[in-house]
Amino acid sequence: MKSVWIIAHNTFREIIRDRILYGLIIFALLLIGLSLILGQLSFSEQMRISLDFGFAAIHISAVILSIFIGSTLVFKEIDKKTVMTLLARPITRFQFLIGKALGLVMVIGTVLVGLSAVLLIVLISMGVLVEANFTVGLYGIFLESIVLLSMALMFSTFTRPVMVVSACLGLFLIGHWMGSLEFFAQKSKAQSFIAFERFLSTVIPNLESFNWRSLAIYGDSISTDLLLSASFYSSIWVMIFLVTATLIIWRKDFG
Repeated sequence: MKSVWIIAHNTFREIIRDRILYGLIIFALLLIGLSLILGQLSFSEQMRISLDFGFAAIHISAVILSIFIGSTLVFKEIDKKTVMTLLARPITRFQFLIGKALGLVMVIGTVLVGLSAVLLIVLISMGVLVEANFTVGLYGIFLESIVLLSMALMFSTFTRPVMVVSACLGLFLIGHWMGSLEFFAQKSKAQSFIAFERFLSTVIPNLESFNWRSLAIYGDSISTDLLLSASFYSSIWVMIFLVTATLIIWRKDFG
């Protein structure tokens, strides 16, 4: 466990120093600032517009971090042969992957906390009453991020970052269309289309399961059972991707 923590800590420090991260944070802050400006244009919808743009900024930042940074974490170590130095020590390949993933999870958590604090300050300055659903929306973004991160790590064990980003973005879009696909499958009488929908729902995570941003915007509520089931669903997919990544990298020759 100590080895995992050391890898995670070093990964966290490496990503925090990356200029791409600072550019992403500036973009998110500008988008949050835009939410404040647009909110002033419509006093009746001020809170919803500000929350919508604020959550969009945080969501986009988390997705970019998970996919774009996640696509290079393992590839850089393999490409530069530094992974051989790490694995020469008493560290298993599973511990190596877990450490890398945990380091990026720490970065994502830090960014989410920082951006949400800025959004909270903006909302409070506007006189908006922030409810508990605000935290629920952020938690959904976090769950989606760790699923995308583990997905990116898995792909990065056998292909280049460009292909990883393309695959993850495609699955990200499909994952958010799963709800609509399921709706059309229920309305359709074509057995082939129904079978296709069931196949996709089995092999691709339904990312709409974590989309709770509307709860904070429209003041809806969510049950504890749904939160727990979504957390379990997320952890299952994370384990599937990480175990698959371990099996792939276990057979890989770094020489």
